[in-house]
Amino acid sequence: MKKLNFGCGLDIKKGWDNIDIQTDERLTNSFSFNKIPYPIKSNTYDYIYMRMIIEHLEKPDLVLHELHRICKEGAIIRVITSYYNNKGSYNDMEHLHYFSDETFKHFVNETVRLEKKKKFEIELLELKPTVVGRIFPKFIREKLPIFIGGLIGIIIVDLKVKK
Repeated sequence: MKKLNFGCGLDIKKGWDNIDIQTDERLTNSFSFNKIPYPIKSNTYDYIYMRMIIEHLEKPDLVLHELHRICKEGAIIRVITSYYNNKGSYNDMEHLHYFSDETFKHFVNETVRLEKKKKFEIELLELKPTVVGRIFPKFIREKLPIFIGGLIGIIIVDLKVKK
């Protein structure tokens, strides 16, 4: 199984391809994620892990489409990002975008509408609560963020690649 740690920073994973925008001798490759196409062959990866990187990208939808290109059929792209109404989302001035669970549902459906082909399926969509959010039962906690911020800390999404 070929795995890519996309936007790894200093989180170098053994046995994986580790790429980032910064340079380091431990990295497999280094390049701008906003410049597409990437210098990677099509249909290379079975699994891509991107943690706290998508919010920094100029055009996250185009990046996901480029990751689709470098993935094999059935590959999983795991996206971990901060939830849009958690104050932690706004601590980093380099965050360009903010995400909710609906963002990823819309992205998958919009891809079908525009390209007339399903390129992704959502395999997992998990909302991780903050300490305060854990006070509420899950079925309530996942409805309240429309009205109250700070209940959800991060989103974990597994996108399954369809070709």
